[in-house]
Amino acid sequence: MRVVFSQRLSEGFKKIIPEISVLFLIILSVQPQSVLGNSVISPFLCLSAVFYWSLHRQGHFYVVTLIILGIISDILIGASLGFTPILFLTVFAISSWQKKNVLLKPFYLIWGVFSLISGLAFVIAWAITFFVSLQYADIGPFAIQYFMTVISFPILDCLLSHIQRALAV
Repeated sequence: MRVVFSQRLSEGFKKIIPEISVLFLIILSVQPQSVLGNSVISPFLCLSAVFYWSLHRQGHFYVVTLIILGIISDILIGASLGFTPILFLTVFAISSWQKKNVLLKPFYLIWGVFSLISGLAFVIAWAITFFVSLQYADIGPFAIQYFMTVISFPILDCLLSHIQRALAV
């Protein structure tokens, strides 16, 4: 009886690894990094995880979960509710749509695709900020955060692929 319960618990845990990793990176993204003298800007690490798991666990990564994780992110960073879910769903939709074209390509092409998709997500974030505040939003902080996110992608990709292999997710 205990063996069956522990096996089910283990299998259940393996199924929610993508969501746990995104949640962990959301919490980590809330901590600002001191880069270029600006301690308010930090990489949007969870966007990398959404991209990674959208490619590697497409059938097990649900839209409702992304919306909930996005709302949690909005609450933690103090953004308007719905801001981050729009970004998550954009990345999820495009990466899921292009999965067959991207998945078996060399890493530098996957990194390039992530750069393009996350660039679109940051343009959408800037546009939302612009329209919500009804005044021009400086593109500088968005650009810095974008470059920090793109630069951190290889490390996160390596980490998430090790987690996927170790747990056979």
